[in-house]
Amino acid sequence: MGISPVLDRQENLQPYIGYAQSAFYGGRTSAHIRKFPVPVVYTDFLSMYPTVNSLLGLWNFVIAKEIGIRAGCNDEIQSLLEKITTDELFKQSTWGQLTAFVQIMPQGDILPARCKYNPATNDWQVGINHLYARNSDDALWFSLPDVVASVILTGRVPRIVDSFILEAYEKLPNLRPTKLRGAIDVDPRKQDFFRVVIEERKRLFRRTDISDTERERLSKALKVLANSASYGIYAEMNREDSSNRVPVHCYGLDAKPFSCRVHNPEVPGEFCFPPFASLITGAARLMLALLEKCVTDLGGTYAMEDTDSMAIVATERGGLVDCPGGDRRKKIEPQWSRLFHGDK
Repeated sequence: MGISPVLDRQENLQPYIGYAQSAFYGGRTSAHIRKFPVPVVYTDFLSMYPTVNSLLGLWNFVIAKEIGIRAGCNDEIQSLLEKITTDELFKQSTWGQLTAFVQIMPQGDILPARCKYNPATNDWQVGINHLYARNSDDALWFSLPDVVASVILTGRVPRIVDSFILEAYEKLPNLRPTKLRGAIDVDPRKQDFFRVVIEERKRLFRRTDISDTERERLSKALKVLANSASYGIYAEMNREDSSNRVPVHCYGLDAKPFSCRVHNPEVPGEFCFPPFASLITGAARLMLALLEKCVTDLGGTYAMEDTDSMAIVATERGGLVDCPGGDRRKKIEPQWSRLFHGDK
């Protein structure tokens, strides 16, 4: 399609790529109700990563001749956060305003954090926590979708220290149409490739001209294509084995880069672009936060959620579900009542 790697057409983005990389976390996963069985309805988002990719309008950046940075947009983002609601997030146009990163001073905001949660293994893991900073030196970068998720869950706008917005300029000059599976025309100048892939995958189940085996094979192939091309390639890092420490120049959380020597450095893949990876995973967490908000506003809760799904506590007939720690209590029938009515 004539699309070159994003980093090959960019200059002087290293500090912002470092900020975006520090805001990169995996999918949101947690057990909300532990060690107690509850009935649930399992809900699953359709093609989460390609869907949020399309909602954010990232295809415009993929085919852009240049991706620019508009820094210091604190007032603009502050205004957006003050007006954001769940109703606004059900409007497709809202998501196109979220291609930004924000450095904030968290004060109990609900945000992803990388910590050593398990003393037995002592390995680094990701959790969604009420996060606090001691002072301005502890300010952290997050994708704007992650900050929006915190705002709708807490009702509080965090203190913004710094920010920047991604902007797409013009289009690559050599874009050309292609055929998906040799049959479906896709014009990158006019169509979102990832949206076309997902729509074609859904059409498979209505087709009668192919066998069930062929339909399943094509469905899996399209799913892998959509997920890897709409997310995976932007997060690709390849380890280079080295017996000796090698020098690397690092951009990350701090404004100034630093140099160090490490074993087995990681090299970005051909199409790696951390801002996309951070925005996509942040937007997926926002999707789950939006679902959580809708469920809890109706007085419900959930047992667990994992990247693109949630198990909502529910029964066929509705009503309360027994669960330790709930905010309701059963009425305990007094012993004299059982004696009066007879103990069967």
